[in-house]
Amino acid sequence: MRKTNNPTCYRQELKDKILTVAMKEFKQKGIRSVKMDDIANLLSISKRTMYEIYADKEHLLLEGVCRNEKYKTECVEKFSNDPHHNVMDIIMEVYHLQMEDLAKTNPLFYAELKRYPKVMSYLQERHADKERKSQSFFLRGVEEGYFRADVDYNIVSRIGNASILYVMENQLYREFELQHIFRNIIVLFMRGFCTDKGLAIIEKL
Repeated sequence: MRKTNNPTCYRQELKDKILTVAMKEFKQKGIRSVKMDDIANLLSISKRTMYEIYADKEHLLLEGVCRNEKYKTECVEKFSNDPHHNVMDIIMEVYHLQMEDLAKTNPLFYAELKRYPKVMSYLQERHADKERKSQSFFLRGVEEGYFRADVDYNIVSRIGNASILYVMENQLYREFELQHIFRNIIVLFMRGFCTDKGLAIIEKL
């Protein structure tokens, strides 16, 4: 692997490459089947160097998941901050980002995340933050006339979360593709809470 003249720059560059390669391998093959030694071999670095940067797989996985979450959040926030985009534009952007991610991910990746408590703790914190933001998003949708005002979005959100949990606990991904499952769940819920104005946008898209 190419080394730069600056040890700090080289180490950061190497760290980024490890994250990129590791997350690609985890998502394609599942977390459990990918060993730290496998990642080191793919990058042609020593095991010692690998473990100097990441002490264990959970540390590596956590940083990779954090980076992915940060990237998706920044994409959505940038899209949402455009004054030309309404709630339907935003929800479809999130939908497409998720579908792209699912297309590149082995279902085992999601199923095996629960083996790593630090990663799960981080994801739970992220989920709680998203839940808080979703309430204001739904209110915005009502104000814009795309979402129904007679729906309790706290309940809708909880039922949606329960649906995803059911999919993973019962391993529906062994019978159906995750993209297919996600699409059916999202479309079903959107049709339920959208007004005629919102439904017209769904049909158009």
